[in-house]
Amino acid sequence: MRGSLIEIMNAVSAKFKAVVYCWQSCHLNGNAMPTAAFSHVAALTFSFDAALFHNVHKKYMLNAFFSLWLMLISGSVLSEISVVDDQGQVLILPQPANRVISLAPHVTENLYAIGAGDLLVGAVSYSDYPEAAKYLPRVGDYANLNIERILSLQPDLVVAWIDGSPGSQLERIESLGIPVLRESPDSFAEIASALRRLGAVTGRNEGAEQAATDLEQRIRVLREKHRSQTPLRVFYQLWHQPLITANSSQLIDQIIQLCGGGNIFANRPEVAPRVNIEAVIAADPDLILAGVERHDPHWRDHWQPWSQMKVIRYQLLYGVDADAIHRATMRAVDGAEQVCIQLDEARTILQRVNAEKQKQP
Repeated sequence: MRGSLIEIMNAVSAKFKAVVYCWQSCHLNGNAMPTAAFSHVAALTFSFDAALFHNVHKKYMLNAFFSLWLMLISGSVLSEISVVDDQGQVLILPQPANRVISLAPHVTENLYAIGAGDLLVGAVSYSDYPEAAKYLPRVGDYANLNIERILSLQPDLVVAWIDGSPGSQLERIESLGIPVLRESPDSFAEIASALRRLGAVTGRNEGAEQAATDLEQRIRVLREKHRSQTPLRVFYQLWHQPLITANSSQLIDQIIQLCGGGNIFANRPEVAPRVNIEAVIAADPDLILAGVERHDPHWRDHWQPWSQMKVIRYQLLYGVDADAIHRATMRAVDGAEQVCIQLDEARTILQRVNAEKQKQP
């Protein structure tokens, strides 16, 4: 019986290798074999001659096939990766990507955040964080891609920004056989989801889970801390000339709410509405928050002539690093923590002012 069992296992091994070769050949030729088809091929391949098993106890056969089936369903053979992007499209990769091109600065940041920066072979302009990202080969900017350059870098995955990357160019990339993952995270929950999805397609699940969990925990702490704070009315300055703000669809609106504030123009239909100074004065915000660049320390000067506003009388104007609150990355949590500190400071100042007013006869 022992000799027969060895003979059987040798036969199983040979046929198992044949199935694996069939599956791998399909993928190498660019024709992914569906799981159902693979299972059918495997079933046909393992149709053994009954005479071969005549003298073998049924238990041995059950153990052998059960072990083989465990190997199949555990992913040792079927290493396909399937994710759903932010457009609801299913993306299937035969294996984790190891040559990735990023078509948005926030995507570049997030790949580094999950420990997949070493897989990047190209990125768009303004991919400047962390420091290593500045030295990646450039493939154009997010709105004007260099398709030839992308092809020359031989990526096995391109990650695109739905709101920025031109759809026609993404379709062109796909038509050339390069998978494209489309994303557009607009909230902290969606950032965490994007991190985990990037981890799945790059095989860096552990780093992605760690980053996403850290983000979720820090946001949870901020939410609990500011849940019962006195609400403040906030004007957010996205740009000063022309004066542009943000509506409720942008990440900064969620940050303001998280810190116990309310965006005075949240209900505007435009994503980035233009407003005039008179509208801001009429709204009488409790503070002005601006996304600023490090090289613009004088942004507050534009507001000083409007001394009738309490934000000018009490100098309740706060700047925060624009990239930290505009990019859907781990740094957005840093930005949120900074904004919460600023709102707490403004809240304390206003409470003191109101207390002094109440003491006056």
